[in-house]
Amino acid sequence: MILEKNIFLTLISCLLLFITFQEQTFGQEKTKTIYQCAPCGCDYDGKHFDKPANCKDCGMKLVAVTEPFSHLKNLEKPMNVAILLYSHAQVLDYAGPYDVFTSAGSKNFNVYTVGTTKDPITTMPNLSVNPQYSIVNSPKPDILIIPGGMWTSVDDKTLSWIKKHSKEVDYTFSICTGAFILAKIGVLDNLEATTHSAGIDILEKKYPAIKKVHRNKRFVDNGKVITSAGVAAGIDASFHLIGEILGREWVNAVSNNLEYIYESSKK
Repeated sequence: MILEKNIFLTLISCLLLFITFQEQTFGQEKTKTIYQCAPCGCDYDGKHFDKPANCKDCGMKLVAVTEPFSHLKNLEKPMNVAILLYSHAQVLDYAGPYDVFTSAGSKNFNVYTVGTTKDPITTMPNLSVNPQYSIVNSPKPDILIIPGGMWTSVDDKTLSWIKKHSKEVDYTFSICTGAFILAKIGVLDNLEATTHSAGIDILEKKYPAIKKVHRNKRFVDNGKVITSAGVAAGIDASFHLIGEILGREWVNAVSNNLEYIYESSKK
């Protein structure tokens, strides 16, 4: 009887030790912390580190997590993003989208500028820039971005180039008063659009073929043709288009990298 009792107590002790070991092991696995670069499109996305540090690629502080960030997926082939430059184009209209698309990585977007020629262009306000290509030797774009500014300075040859490519690209995208350029060549006929608040009435009156000119919208997406409101709204529209092409994970990554608060409801 005593022997049986001792065996029983031994079994109980072993069982309690086993349960305690399992709880400790499970607790350690559950609370194990790793350090990762918050996805931003750099080469260190997805890599794990065992101690705090700064990312060796982008320089951002590694984030302590218990569940790894999801890995960002790239396109099979980068899309060509052509940004038009012309005399007195608004700086932020072209620079904002340029930064957003380049921040999504060269594996996804090949971003470049195009002018009527490759001669230096004075943009507004008084910033001289050098187009990487002219309309003669530019790579064929997949996305065509038309900034606002002094839109009347765009010559007929360049207007013809825009019209030709707007029929062939995946997306045509205007910022601010760049909508007037698209309207002039008929790209906005029977579509909805927006522009800078100061130009809405003019756009509506001058181009009645536009189906509807929206007020108080950051951007209007017709599918293939996107128009944004004034200046900084082009940044929101850029994030929107990246979301359409790459998904929300990339939007979060780029906005984190640029420290820009993007709300997808801003439409």
